[in-house]
Amino acid sequence: MLKRLYSDTNVLVQDIEFKPGLNIIYGKYSDSKEAKGINGIGKSSLVRLINYMFLGDNSEKEFNKSKYDFLRKENHNLFIEFEANGNNYIIKRNFNENKIIYFGKNSQTLAEFEKQELLQVLSTILFPEKDHETYYEGNRFRSLMQFFIKDDVQNKSRKDPTNFFSFTPNAVDKAIYNFYLMGFKTNSLINFKEISQEYKRYKEALKTSEDKLQADTGFSVEEYRSEKLKLEQKVKILEARIKTLDFKGSHKDLEEKLLKIISKINEKSKEYHSTSQRLKNIRESYEKSTELDTQQVQKIYNEVLQNFGTAIKKSLDEISGFKSEIIENRTKFLISREKKLNQSIDIIFTELSKLEESRTKLLSQLKEYGAFEKLENTYEELIQEKGLIERQNQVLIQIDEYNQILYDQEIVLSEVKRDISNDLHESVKLANELRTLFSEILYSALVVDENHTSGYYGLSQKRGKKTDLPFKIDIKVPKSGSLGQEDLKMISYDLMIFLNAIQNKRQLPDFLIHDGVFGNMSHKIMVNYLNYLNRKHLQLYKTKNFQYIVTFSEDEIEIPEFKKGLYGEFDFDFDFRKIIVLEDVPEKMLFKRNIEQ
Repeated sequence: MLKRLYSDTNVLVQDIEFKPGLNIIYGKYSDSKEAKGINGIGKSSLVRLINYMFLGDNSEKEFNKSKYDFLRKENHNLFIEFEANGNNYIIKRNFNENKIIYFGKNSQTLAEFEKQELLQVLSTILFPEKDHETYYEGNRFRSLMQFFIKDDVQNKSRKDPTNFFSFTPNAVDKAIYNFYLMGFKTNSLINFKEISQEYKRYKEALKTSEDKLQADTGFSVEEYRSEKLKLEQKVKILEARIKTLDFKGSHKDLEEKLLKIISKINEKSKEYHSTSQRLKNIRESYEKSTELDTQQVQKIYNEVLQNFGTAIKKSLDEISGFKSEIIENRTKFLISREKKLNQSIDIIFTELSKLEESRTKLLSQLKEYGAFEKLENTYEELIQEKGLIERQNQVLIQIDEYNQILYDQEIVLSEVKRDISNDLHESVKLANELRTLFSEILYSALVVDENHTSGYYGLSQKRGKKTDLPFKIDIKVPKSGSLGQEDLKMISYDLMIFLNAIQNKRQLPDFLIHDGVFGNMSHKIMVNYLNYLNRKHLQLYKTKNFQYIVTFSEDEIEIPEFKKGLYGEFDFDFDFRKIIVLEDVPEKMLFKRNIEQ
């Protein structure tokens, strides 16, 4: 849980002490004549500061804007204290030093970290899942934290409850993140992602080859297969014609020599093309990735990493060094092979040149006898047709190889889709718990008929294209379509995931921050929601404590005395739950000054 946000450079209007349960960041109108209006007093900036302290990219970009130059010029810093899994931690950041962050268990022993290094450490602390069936790949700390910390910009642009990101992920990545947070198995989904990406790459490569064949021949693949038979038959006819050409006796010797040379030229040409292809393969192999993803391997040893820190990474770096040595030896071998192949090609080319010279001499002699015009024309036509077939055959072979790979991958995709469906079937208890919790959250805020069933959360199987996910997530609230109802859908989905993680004691962040989400809702719904969360906290805090941090402006949440009968009343001390009160005069704004927007 969050404990304290403060600065030893006196940049904030006050230190912020966080509490278990509800935490309200409150914006109030003052009676001052200098009042500038309640927007811009620092409610959302406070949320962004928390995100900044947890290395959020968008918040860092925000505080790098020129209107916040005073943070750097005046050398301000910020500390955040938080607790996770029974341990206390502190992060310190200097606004004029974005690349270096200080981190430790107390302010006296803070160590210096580079950003990427600390991201890995924080990921291990806040997302230390040990379940090898429910995990996420790589260091996705920033992406996952976007679920737990959302500012007003992020909330306003959010149209889909499952898309809580500042970027637009593909459907499979989005499903992996949501499954991980909900507690469903993700291993089959991750396999599906890898295979479907490879399938799409081969699909694109196949289309490229088919388009090339069409452009070169004017035929589709199947049309060309028929046309190829005709071309091959034509080649046979030309070869037979050359063999049966009738020369006078004086030309027989020249004819036999010429046919032998032509045969040798054909053999050497095949050898030349074969050796050239081998050389091409050698050169392409230089470009293959030789990286060892130590971060991905670290994920497998998450438990070890939690106990031994980055020591495991040093061992992996030794493996990486060993692999580099192997790669260096492999490169030397490839260079040696490339050199030998180049020498072979030079020899073949020299031999071909000599054969062509001999062929040219024989052709000249036959022309002198006036007997070879027919043979020459036939031979040139034969060479042209054979070359055409050989070139297109290579494309056709590649197309057939791609098709075979795609057939095989379609089988694997079907098997992985079946695995995902089986995983969902085995997780029906969790799915029903989520459905029940979603309904509880939703109907705690709404007053509807007992028979009203139009709001629900659902996870159901779905058929579609080969690379489509085999399920869909449905989230519906009554009268969905109005702006307030869409916000209701987002809040209910977030709380479902968050409270489910708390109830099941999952090792995830135990705070959830919403900024500007209640602005379009009625007072009654807001009162009902906050009362529900307060009751839920009283129910669960002994199991696992949590914090719900939310921003409100005075006009959004204050209930006039004469309307309490209509809107209801808070069943907790509202003023006690305010962790900071910001007003619309500079000295009572977050940074004790008016920040020009």
